[in-house]
Amino acid sequence: MLNLTYWSESIIPSTSANSIQVMKMCEAFSTIGNTTTLHAKKPNKPPMLRGTNLPKFYGVSSDFKVLCHTSHKLIKHVDYDLIVSINVLKDKPDLLYTRSLRGALFACYYNIPFILELHFLPTTQKSSWILKKMVKSNSIKKIIVISQKLKDLLLEAHPYLASLIIEVHHDAVDIQKFGKSNTNLALEKTNLNLNPDRKVVMYVGHLYKGRGIDLIEQLAQTLPEIDFIIIGGSGNDLLDRKTKSLQMGINNLIYYGFIPNSELHDYYEIADLLIMPYQNQVSVSGGGDTSKWMSPMKTFEYMASGKPLISSDLPVLREVLDEDVSILVDANNLEQWKSSIQNALTNTALTNRIVENARQKAQQNTWECRALKILSS
Repeated sequence: MLNLTYWSESIIPSTSANSIQVMKMCEAFSTIGNTTTLHAKKPNKPPMLRGTNLPKFYGVSSDFKVLCHTSHKLIKHVDYDLIVSINVLKDKPDLLYTRSLRGALFACYYNIPFILELHFLPTTQKSSWILKKMVKSNSIKKIIVISQKLKDLLLEAHPYLASLIIEVHHDAVDIQKFGKSNTNLALEKTNLNLNPDRKVVMYVGHLYKGRGIDLIEQLAQTLPEIDFIIIGGSGNDLLDRKTKSLQMGINNLIYYGFIPNSELHDYYEIADLLIMPYQNQVSVSGGGDTSKWMSPMKTFEYMASGKPLISSDLPVLREVLDEDVSILVDANNLEQWKSSIQNALTNTALTNRIVENARQKAQQNTWECRALKILSS
């Protein structure tokens, strides 16, 4: 059992995927027997999420401590780093876990054992300087990356890291949330004013550039007999998309906006098919393109849901997906997407096979399994 402190860069609560991932990992660390404390940033504009019950919002247990601190961009988050540093020194953790290069530098300076998890490729002069400091430190245990491609790119950009342990651990899923459908609890199509006789194709995720939302609009236009549902997005992004769909005269595309992760499994129940139409360039909340090394959490949620999955055939996604667990299509080929959707909605032999295989694979990729593997050596 460890006294584990997680130094995150996440804003909590927020609708960002990184905040969900961090909360799920802290729950997993706690579940496998570690005393876990998470440090995160307070939202600067909190009205929508003020007073949020974090365990309920994120669908996690309350067995770990969450401390949210003030952070301001104008002073480059120095206030946040200072508060977390003081707390870490006070707590004296056996292990500091972090997705922050500044957190890693702090651990090196104070000789605190730490693990760094990377979801991006560090390219700045400052980040290179920190990574070189890490190599010389006795404090670093290992680096965790979310895909083999990210590991390859990391070593290509920073070959001196080859002396460190670098492990690939894709993201994961809270498997307990799925496979427990109850007709009295699961959301029925009729409860959402949907025609129960029409098929539903669903996308879950943000509306950022490169997520395939334009492609979904085109699919909805060419397949008017199918209802397309998009769950995710907020604010102006969501409003702009709704307005555009109305202007295009698309009546079978429905935007539900952001749904807390704790409630998503109920919405998966109404889907006949799940799609993941990532494009060749994919944006995230902080900007930048992650298409070369991403490991989307929705991949594992889709596989756990018991619904067939169609995904863009991108090299990094093939680290997890193949034809045994999904239908893979050219990211930009509208006709291939259209025919694959039609086939998936009628070919039950195909979909039954990939659904069963996907479920089995998802069961091997839980947050607890990920946490155990990371801390096992």
